[in-house]
Amino acid sequence: MHLRRTLTAGSALAVAMALLSAPAAGSAAPTATTGAASSTINWQTCADTAFAKWPVFPQVKQYFQCATLVRPLDRTKPKGAKVTLALIKLPASGTPDQRKGVLLWNPGGPGQSGVELSSVSFLLPEAVRQSFDFITWDPRGIGVSTPAIKGPGCEIPKPTRPATGTVDWSKVLKERMPQVRRMNARCFERNAAIIENAGTLDNAYDIEAIRQALGEQQINYWGLSYGTLLGSTYLQLFPERVRAAVLDSNMDPQMNLHDMVESAVAPDHSLGFFLDANPETADQYYSVIASLDRKSLKLPNGDVYTRWDVLDVLNDSVMFYTDPSGDWSVAEQVISTAYAAIFGTGVAQQSALKALESPDLQSPSSGTVGSLWSAVVCQDFADRLSPAEQRSQLAWAVRNGPFYGGTLGMDMVTTCDGYDKAKPHPVPRPKAYGPNVPVMVAASTRDGETPYQWSVNMARVYRNSRMVTLVGGLHGTFGLAQSECVNTALGDFLISGQLPAVDLSCPWTPPAPPPT
Repeated sequence: MHLRRTLTAGSALAVAMALLSAPAAGSAAPTATTGAASSTINWQTCADTAFAKWPVFPQVKQYFQCATLVRPLDRTKPKGAKVTLALIKLPASGTPDQRKGVLLWNPGGPGQSGVELSSVSFLLPEAVRQSFDFITWDPRGIGVSTPAIKGPGCEIPKPTRPATGTVDWSKVLKERMPQVRRMNARCFERNAAIIENAGTLDNAYDIEAIRQALGEQQINYWGLSYGTLLGSTYLQLFPERVRAAVLDSNMDPQMNLHDMVESAVAPDHSLGFFLDANPETADQYYSVIASLDRKSLKLPNGDVYTRWDVLDVLNDSVMFYTDPSGDWSVAEQVISTAYAAIFGTGVAQQSALKALESPDLQSPSSGTVGSLWSAVVCQDFADRLSPAEQRSQLAWAVRNGPFYGGTLGMDMVTTCDGYDKAKPHPVPRPKAYGPNVPVMVAASTRDGETPYQWSVNMARVYRNSRMVTLVGGLHGTFGLAQSECVNTALGDFLISGQLPAVDLSCPWTPPAPPPT
């Protein structure tokens, strides 16, 4: 999906990409790539645009290009109000004979900026970068696409949770529901025009417009998380326009709003894998949580540090490698620092307490609900949860996800509170099978965002598909997991357009250190 924490300022994927990227490289022009289709898009060197400085690796002699594409706000009114999409491209680095076309990528959310995270392209296998123009964009309503959804009510804070002791989640929900309802309603009132035209259907038609503007007969598509639901929707609408699709860490294409709560317990599984893989860190973790359950920490600046700071940071950081070497540096840091602050002595303890003042080691200010997340989800799904259903689903999430089920379950069940006036435009449900497009479905067994079963359900829909399964708790497998097994399978598929004979499975192994 998803969906969820990819929307927040504390997004681990955003952190990972920020750590992987470096300042933009001056105004050096990209190497020209011949053999491309005739495009009506006016690509320019990004450093010369009014957008931002795009992240590139100084050691890689490739540079991004940027462009915009104007689209109708309402596709049924082509002469009416417009939206402007921001696009970014890393041209194929190979020879004209090596070029296979374009690879369009959506990083999920809904609400994640493709432009901001475009440096993920450098994690792909070299052969893929040689073969494809890598293109991504900021979907309508977010990032540097205009207009963007913003204003009072759009960024909803985390729920207020008791710092210590047993949590009465039904009481927290009772206090949370009117807050979400009020803020969602304010955000919708301010942004109604873009919100009612920013659902997955609208974004799928934007993909088709991008394809046409690129002059490509077919595209190759890679969707991550929510990007798989967007990709599946595009496949339903324009199957003949897709040469090959990689759907990575999937949403269930048959799901409804009620099913969202299943993702609330997924982080418990990815956290479990992280602790299994790091037993020494696990011992510290359980000691830290047990202590913070009883008593919070007072930091030197007067802030109170609670169990939720540790859990919220881990929520993102165990699902993504946060360093090019493929480690869980942020997850390990928050646990070891909290452990030293609680159980250390003297200068070491005071230093750890001071270190916990860093925003990177504290709970992010905003949660999942609100902004484009609620806007898209409440467009895509017409069903709504009654208060009784909200309480019942939250209780299920708490039982099945003792660490995260309460906090995230609350976000899931209240997502559409306040969106009573919005008119849904539900995504088309796939037919029993098909369409008959070559699809590789990739997933981790203990994905902390989108449950593995959702990917199985995606694979069932596409009869001309194969699965590649990575043992582990990571969200995002292609490139992001730094698994040679996964990268080879998906890279070979994209380049050849041919599916493997059978489904594949890949073991988890710690990635090799980065080259010097």
